Amino acid sequence: MATIATTTMQKFARDWESAIESAEFSGIVGDRAHARSGGYHISREDQPGSNYSVQLPEDKLGDSRWASAVDMSMNAADMALVTGRLLASAKDPNDSRLDFTREFYGTTNGHDVTGWDTYYNRPSSSDSSHLWHVHVSFLRKHADNPAAMSAVLSVITGQPAPGGSTPTPQPGYPAWPGREFVYTPGRPQMNGGDVRTWQQRMSARGWSIGVDGWYGPQSANVARQFQQEKGLVTDGIVGPQTWAAAWTAPIT
Repeated sequence: MATIATTTMQKFARDWESAIESAEFSGIVGDRAHARSGGYHISREDQPGSNYSVQLPEDKLGDSRWASAVDMSMNAADMALVTGRLLASAKDPNDSRLDFTREFYGTTNGHDVTGWDTYYNRPSSSDSSHLWHVHVSFLRKHADNPAAMSAVLSVITGQPAPGGSTPTPQPGYPAWPGREFVYTPGRPQMNGGDVRTWQQRMSARGWSIGVDGWYGPQSANVARQFQQEKGLVTDGIVGPQTWAAAWTAPIT
């Protein structure tokens, strides 16, 4: 018996590592600890049939030797960024790109593990190691499926869903710049003209916010309060929906 990583999944890991600046590949094939507990890092033939990772019809397909999960370590800002992208995709009924997966784990705040069972569409969680690496499990039938890897990578890199519900910029306000604004205490702050543009808009809406191009604690707090007011995901991260709402939501 053996557990192997497909060349397709290895390429997915390399592409992820190349796309996210702080990403460092942590593994596909599980170690001894994984082998004891089972799961998607271990092949179907190397664990008992009672393990949750070999129960679904899609997990009974594909080569019995394949591992079917990737771990990627990242810094705190990128952990929040990538986990947030995965979570937004999972919750979007118009985005089917994670249908190839079973689950993912990471963190959006550096303190709590955030996860989602993408097969049953419900929250999930795991151990604290997922505060420093993101874990993505693919349904085993897709462990050697390039289209599946490409779809999930597009979520990780922040690309909009084809025909999805990402707000489309209308004439009169600027397009989302393509990166999410994230503030993580103790980490270098994001800055740039795109941050300044958002700050200027929030200031024009009446929020007390410095317009300096730096996304620090004040900006993150304003974003969080604004999201709560408008019924958005309250995470303090300015993504496409929060960006669009700054121009389209009623001023209250």
